[in-house]
Amino acid sequence: MPMPERSPKTYPLCFHDGAVVPWEQATLHAASIALRYAVSVFEGIRIYQTDDGLKVLALAPHLDRLARSAQMMWLPDPGIDGIGRIIADLVARNGAGGDCYVRPSISAGNPGELGQAAQSLLTVTLTAQGRKTWLAEDRRMKLKLSSWQRAHDLAFPSAAKNISNYAGARIAMLEAKASGFDNVVLANADGYLSEAPTAILFLVRDGQLLTPALSEGVLPSITRALTLEIAAELGIPASEGRLTRADAWTADEAFLCGTGLEYACVGQIDGHVLRHGAASPVSQRIIARYFERARDPRAAAGDLILPSAPRAAVA
Repeated sequence: MPMPERSPKTYPLCFHDGAVVPWEQATLHAASIALRYAVSVFEGIRIYQTDDGLKVLALAPHLDRLARSAQMMWLPDPGIDGIGRIIADLVARNGAGGDCYVRPSISAGNPGELGQAAQSLLTVTLTAQGRKTWLAEDRRMKLKLSSWQRAHDLAFPSAAKNISNYAGARIAMLEAKASGFDNVVLANADGYLSEAPTAILFLVRDGQLLTPALSEGVLPSITRALTLEIAAELGIPASEGRLTRADAWTADEAFLCGTGLEYACVGQIDGHVLRHGAASPVSQRIIARYFERARDPRAAAGDLILPSAPRAAVA
């Protein structure tokens, strides 16, 4: 099979197995435990351009979650504390500027059987990434509530950001898109709303923000936590609990949020048009405050500030 083609948005140099290498060389063997048994945890981290440089948003909580995921998957720490320095080095070497997306992953890189101990391999890639279409074009999602379920925590920990957690969600998303929807929200094992494949669900009803509790099979999302902080700052009441299909169908507004997606307002759910979905006034207040926070050149707790560099052409 030919070498995979790198996207023009992906910077040519990445960190892999202890060294900075060309993106094409960041590979795992087909016999690795990571590929045989889906043992690989990862994070998605946003870098935002500010007036004074680049800000790695909420780096500390992302790395803390990565460490927890690795611990749950019995993956030894390959040097998580050094990822901030690796990001800074990759930004400098690639001449990166503007908004970017960083993906650090820890994989069981050694060959072995199911019960064999893992040898952790750290990879960090860097991609130029601006707004997704939902924000860039102010579009509204058509959301489907899927009959597919998130695995029960007694089957697999929902708090582990491991690649295996996305296989079932991918099936649900492809099924939804084949039916004309843009995205999907899965249920949990008890039938209550959980989360989208790579994003968290928020509803707005009577001015109040509603979201499934972490106990409903929800990943402890960094953007979810930021959104709840922003709601508190803006005086928007928020609650975490159990949500039903009827809650979603009768919401005034809804949005999905996550690091890669950022935010996407929802116009309809299962064909039910949301009353204030077109304007999404509460959602828009939260989104505006998020970007104020992201582009503030001052570092909040957990952020990392990097110097700007002229963006080099990506070969």
